[in-house]
Amino acid sequence: MEQLSIYDFEKLYGKEHVSIAKAFGLDEKPATSPLLYKKMIEVLLYHHALRYGQNAYLEALRTYNNDVYDRFKNKIHVLTFVVRETIGVMTAIAKGIPFSLEGFCIKDEYTPLFKDTESGKIFRYEQDLEKVLIEAISDFAWAYSSEGQTFEIKNQVKLKNGGIDILVSNKNRAIVFELKKGVAKRKDLFQVLDYSNSPELKNKKVERVLVAKKFDDDVLGLAGDLSVSCISYSIGYNHSDPYFLLLVSRENQVEANEMFNRYMDDGYKWGDVFDGQLLFSEFIHPYFSEPLNSFYIRKVDELNKEIDFINSLIDSVLATLNN
Repeated sequence: MEQLSIYDFEKLYGKEHVSIAKAFGLDEKPATSPLLYKKMIEVLLYHHALRYGQNAYLEALRTYNNDVYDRFKNKIHVLTFVVRETIGVMTAIAKGIPFSLEGFCIKDEYTPLFKDTESGKIFRYEQDLEKVLIEAISDFAWAYSSEGQTFEIKNQVKLKNGGIDILVSNKNRAIVFELKKGVAKRKDLFQVLDYSNSPELKNKKVERVLVAKKFDDDVLGLAGDLSVSCISYSIGYNHSDPYFLLLVSRENQVEANEMFNRYMDDGYKWGDVFDGQLLFSEFIHPYFSEPLNSFYIRKVDELNKEIDFINSLIDSVLATLNN
């Protein structure tokens, strides 16, 4: 009989994680559905990403993907046949219902966060750099409040001259952040300059910051002419630790950017500095930032909906055969 017992789970994934199996009812009866098996392991992987980091995540991922088809071969064939013959592939894709073996495998969502380049490890997508950085500078909102300098921090702010990645502002000042995941280009400097000249900011003292992986000398020279502070970033992490390090370096000094300079000076003075790099943030993988309990509830809800939908398809097939 095709099933996964709590003892099978313990043997495959470790006794210390049996509580996740119990949360899916394996202590009461074995899992007889590959749909349930997949959702349960998605929760386990989420737990590993939050608690242990890359190595544990990938080990559990490989174990599941190597086990699911052998364990539930016949049921997977039946389920995918019913789905393809009733609603078809396109509808299955739209509804997120598995229609092939690949649909019961789990993709690696952990390692694609970064990409290796000649300049070193960079964020694959700028939106991830933005998410990490806006959390890293969240203290800007209150750091100078005792002096009457309370700031509001927003991302993806739409102004007349374009969309600003991160805007730190109050009634008198504004700091415009433009983010680039890779090597900075001269055009990026003109981009942040253009955004900083948006009419919505005309009554504020505007400072300009460009964050990128690397800055060449010609870019830094132009940045000085345009009064743009340049900040490079790097990533540090251990494959057995869930926390990543965002490290930044000040590549130039622009006297006009008084508030930002002060913020960076305070960081270098009071924060942790390694080989000239300021530890800006310790962060959990941004793809796994949801609390585990809410992720579990969401997966259980998805499972129930999938099972109800598959059962309705099976009922329709049986009704057709009976007629």
